[in-house]
Amino acid sequence: MLASPAMRAPASSFAATVVRLAPILLALSCSAGASLDESDELGTESDAIAGHRDGTWTRLATTGPAPSERSTPAVAAIGHKIYVFGGGRDDVVNGDVAIYDDLHRFDTVKQRWDVLTPAGAIPPPRVFAASVAHPPSRRMLVFGGAFFGPFFSDFSAYGDLWAYDVDANAWTELHPSNAGPSPRSRPSAWIVDDKLYIFGGVNSFFQVLDDLWVYDLDSNAWTELIPLGAAGSPPPRHEAANGIRGGRLVIYGGEAIDEFFQFTVLDDTWEYRISSGTWTDVTPAAEDNVAPPRNYGTAVTLGGGMYLQGGDTPGGVDCGEVFPQNPTGELWRFDLHDRVWEQQFPGGDPLVRLKRINSARVAGAMYVLGGFDFVCEDPVTPHQIWNHDVYRFEP
Repeated sequence: MLASPAMRAPASSFAATVVRLAPILLALSCSAGASLDESDELGTESDAIAGHRDGTWTRLATTGPAPSERSTPAVAAIGHKIYVFGGGRDDVVNGDVAIYDDLHRFDTVKQRWDVLTPAGAIPPPRVFAASVAHPPSRRMLVFGGAFFGPFFSDFSAYGDLWAYDVDANAWTELHPSNAGPSPRSRPSAWIVDDKLYIFGGVNSFFQVLDDLWVYDLDSNAWTELIPLGAAGSPPPRHEAANGIRGGRLVIYGGEAIDEFFQFTVLDDTWEYRISSGTWTDVTPAAEDNVAPPRNYGTAVTLGGGMYLQGGDTPGGVDCGEVFPQNPTGELWRFDLHDRVWEQQFPGGDPLVRLKRINSARVAGAMYVLGGFDFVCEDPVTPHQIWNHDVYRFEP
């Protein structure tokens, strides 16, 4: 039995919604899911089932020059090293924003950060880019993303494609032989063999998308697999969580916007079969689904499961903002065979509430970094707590 799922925010007037649209889309409104105990500590999740353990969650003791505070950088793992490019630090109180073009490397064996200085040209600063690793060529591929000013003014999406060669320590802008996807922020991305798949995202006009493209690294050409608005596609969205297994591309949730500028936190799960070229709605019944729905989390595939950590859930305590956010630290697993979701309760360190994070898979483990939490110091004072740590989850 499939559920049709979504939680819609209350409608507001057209003019007011347009003014607030960008920060809504990117989940920067202030709220609290908990009171503030110490001003710079992230909130944690309690183990809801005593004695029940699903793997291990560990806060790593890292060394070296770590990246500055930032959200949603591009991330990819090649070998036992994770490469982190760009991202942004936007202050929700005073509007200060910094968007980065720097490159960092995290060695998961030594648990050490290093700053890299690539030779030649580098991609323009960006946040919300799609990124994947291509291990055969030892390259990180980065597509799209966005740049914006204070309080998301002049929001501009990118449509370029870059490759970072870890051995040459150099970026190369790829110039496909034909036109590809339109510029977009935070699309879903997967790599299968020598093909990069791109789905959805949101453009500079805050239109969410549902087209599917593939870039062939060998032929240097894009192919549109499914156009915008095609019947049978998932509803348009950005910020979906991604998984992959055996020629199947999986998405969960994300955020949609309709023509009336109402936004929806989605809680559906879809699967695209490369062999048949078709999407299938595989959302389980309510008792087997993620609850409540969420976006702005991060996911990786480990074994036969897609693991989703963190993100925002509807509701929360209002700190004076019209659209409060409610960060979560929950960890969920989607069984890619049985197609059901189940909440996980790992041992080790407490899970932490984080949103706008990113992650990579290395040697059967999930590494989570970046992002921030929100709490309320009092009923009218929001507090943004940036994450400085790297976390590892081992099933």
